[in-house]
Amino acid sequence: MLRDIVYIFIMKFFFLTSVLFCSVLSAQEADCERALSEYVSGQYEEALTSIELCIADGTTNYQYFALKGKILEKLYNYKDAIIAQQKAFQLNPESKEAQATLASLHLISGQPDFAAVFYEKLVIAEPSVNRWKISLATALIAAGKHQNALEQLKIVEQADSTNWLVYKYMGDCYFRLDSLHRTYDSYYKALNLFPYNKNLYGTFTRLLLANNEIDAVITIGREAVFTDTTNVEVWKNLGIAYYKLGRTRQSYEALRKAVSLGDNSFATLSHYGIINYHLFYYRQAEQYLERALQLSPNDITTMNYLASTYGFNGKAQKGLDVLADLDKIVANFDTIGKRANVQRAHLLRRLNRDNEAAIAYIAATKDFPNELRNFYDVAICYDAMRNTKLSLEWYSRYLEKVNPQWETDKAVEQELKKNELTNHAMARVKALRVELFFQEERKKK
Repeated sequence: MLRDIVYIFIMKFFFLTSVLFCSVLSAQEADCERALSEYVSGQYEEALTSIELCIADGTTNYQYFALKGKILEKLYNYKDAIIAQQKAFQLNPESKEAQATLASLHLISGQPDFAAVFYEKLVIAEPSVNRWKISLATALIAAGKHQNALEQLKIVEQADSTNWLVYKYMGDCYFRLDSLHRTYDSYYKALNLFPYNKNLYGTFTRLLLANNEIDAVITIGREAVFTDTTNVEVWKNLGIAYYKLGRTRQSYEALRKAVSLGDNSFATLSHYGIINYHLFYYRQAEQYLERALQLSPNDITTMNYLASTYGFNGKAQKGLDVLADLDKIVANFDTIGKRANVQRAHLLRRLNRDNEAAIAYIAATKDFPNELRNFYDVAICYDAMRNTKLSLEWYSRYLEKVNPQWETDKAVEQELKKNELTNHAMARVKALRVELFFQEERKKK
């Protein structure tokens, strides 16, 4: 917002200067003046038409392209806004404002690496300006380069230890670098500098909750809601923390406050529904559990509580219907797990861990008895381990599954030879039988 005000002031100054030197505005200047006026009044589509008319007349004035970029940014057309600002930058490569605008556009359009390049140039050009280092750090954080961002933030901290935003970003970096102690320390410093920051309290308690620092959530959370009773994020995190400690009544009060402030998230609705259930408020429990299930239709815990709640509310059939859906989900999860075991067997084979792979494939033959390839893969594993007896047994099982007549019907045998797997299996059966015969003969001697 401040950047826009400064920009408008500069543009106004530019046009005022033009008026002083020219008794009559040219058509080009008139178009640009109109574009600026429309931009200021929020008529962005009209402003775009006017500035394009201005630029169509041919110009080397970077301010015209800069204004076009600003208009396109307001229209959320970041791609063309970047092109316009790049042209402005080419015409005036010394402009810090053009570089900063280009960096900002790259950042909001999901190109943090490009944003970092421009911010780094600004840091080099004006090393004493801390805002460029902070902006560079935000771009590096967005690009996942948290250690590099931290280095910039530490430089700023040495020059100015009163900027809460620096410590907030440092906390974000430390969290991504798995340094929880430093994360908490940085957030504490940020909160001491800006104790009324609702979003920072929300982020801090959420991180503490995610790391199961329940006592810290309650300590920080109570301080936050004492400072600001409308902090919905903290009320939610407090409610969940109390729930984890089994403090039902306090959990109920905190979550009720979050709901009253308009929190409709799944976490809040599901926990609040469950707490109502435990307090025997079954009507309310049903209401909030139903809403939670709409947000997350396959959540098993919510479905279990809702089914039980229906029972207490005289809606046993609805409870049975929920449990029937639950059975399907559980069965599906079970199938997914079994499928994953087959994939695990394939990977174990690639690692030449044939014994482990064979065990997994054998389990798959029981889970999916009609998928014949698993029988074949068991045989392959034992063959690789040079276990003649077991590889012969599983090749034979595979062939019997394919066609019980594989060995007695010549027509069947000829047909099976057309398939690479069955042809290989039949060839191995013959070879393994010979090997097994000689093994038995050696044992007799």
